[in-house]
Amino acid sequence: MSPITVVGSVNRDFVLTVKDLPHPGETVLARRFVEGVGGKGANQAVAAARLGSRVRLVARVGADADVILDALGSEGVDVDAVRSDGRTTTGIAAVVVDDAGENTIVVNPGANAELGVQDLPAQLVRSRGEIVLVQNEVPSEVVAAAVLRAGEQGGVVILNPAPARPIDMRVLAAVDVLVPNLGELASLLDTDRPTTVDEVRTLLERAALPCRAVVVTIGADGAVLKEAHSPHTTHVPAPTVDAVDTVGAGDTFCGALADALGRGVELPAAVERAVHAASYAATGLGAQTSMPYASQLDAPAVTSAP
Repeated sequence: MSPITVVGSVNRDFVLTVKDLPHPGETVLARRFVEGVGGKGANQAVAAARLGSRVRLVARVGADADVILDALGSEGVDVDAVRSDGRTTTGIAAVVVDDAGENTIVVNPGANAELGVQDLPAQLVRSRGEIVLVQNEVPSEVVAAAVLRAGEQGGVVILNPAPARPIDMRVLAAVDVLVPNLGELASLLDTDRPTTVDEVRTLLERAALPCRAVVVTIGADGAVLKEAHSPHTTHVPAPTVDAVDTVGAGDTFCGALADALGRGVELPAAVERAVHAASYAATGLGAQTSMPYASQLDAPAVTSAP
């Protein structure tokens, strides 16, 4: 099993559940409040670690992050490459979730914005074939350097381009598996957001993205896979579940995908496992608290509706 290095963000998450999301100027009372560890980097690292992978996290936190680092360590995540920055605070995410599982999120990047190229280990990949997982919640120059360095060192590079922003084609060409959602795919292709599985398939079949493969996550509809060597796409449907909170489902998908690929699972089967892991995560409240362990995913705890 290949180890995984995650380059990304760490946040303190404040999650409030409400009946309906508030309109502008409206005040609503929360039914529940949960505080936890979040950020795409931390979330994806925990998702992979819970499934049994050896995971190293490269990130930056504030001087207030001792509890967060302890929590990540207790999940089995190696935090030796997480730098503490006494000049700022750890990133913060305020999340509001309604009864339908829809959410709004406001993020203050904090120390995440201070992560620099100099914080990247010289050896992102310690042996050929290791997985490097990167997202866009850290500065673009760090994302570019991590992707290019990992590619040069023989790693398998997964890029989750969230949140959406322009990405240099040279960087995309070094990506093995690109994992956008519908909005991020539309941004990358400079087109309207697709609304159906068929529209996603058509976009991917016509697109000229230089990655080895693109996996588009489409929520309750699962994911669509397009590999560069094939003109066709594959739709991987999701099992039907009672969604409670979709926060963290996408990060669970990425972590589970990295875990499966690190175990030598072929990409189509890895996408299927990631879809099931994300569906499981949507059945619980909070990002990391709802992520499955391998035993739960293999039970399986998530089953298709009859």
